[in-house]
Amino acid sequence: MLTNEWIKHKAHQVVYSAGTRDPFKICEAHGIPVRYDDLGKQIMAYHTTIKRIPAIVLSTRNSEFENNYACGHELGHHFCHHKGNAEYLARSNRRFVTYGDEFEANEFMADMFLDGVNIDDYDTKEQLMKSCHIPMWAEKYIDWDLVIN
Repeated sequence: MLTNEWIKHKAHQVVYSAGTRDPFKICEAHGIPVRYDDLGKQIMAYHTTIKRIPAIVLSTRNSEFENNYACGHELGHHFCHHKGNAEYLARSNRRFVTYGDEFEANEFMADMFLDGVNIDDYDTKEQLMKSCHIPMWAEKYIDWDLVIN
């Protein structure tokens, strides 16, 4: 399992190298194609690798907000080097998990969106999360001690 510090550092490297926290621009900068397909009611997105080429597929049923964080989550799978060939985010698995690939992908997503943000610019955690496009269900993936430091 990757450490919180490693994931935060990796998210920072990715944001710095792309010059943005926007997951779609990060995909573009790293040559990761993003495609859209009707994935049904439950699956929001997945990351796959075909012939060593990574790709992210987002559901056409998602809102723009959902696609933004789903893309960030799938980037977490990519940059944390998860070995599954079709790791996906489903509406039913957005509950908090304490370890494993889904935990790491969600933590990466939150760290990526928070990279370089001054938390003192916000009155509440909720304002910060909304401004940074982090869904409320993902609050438990934020290591507030690392954000503050």
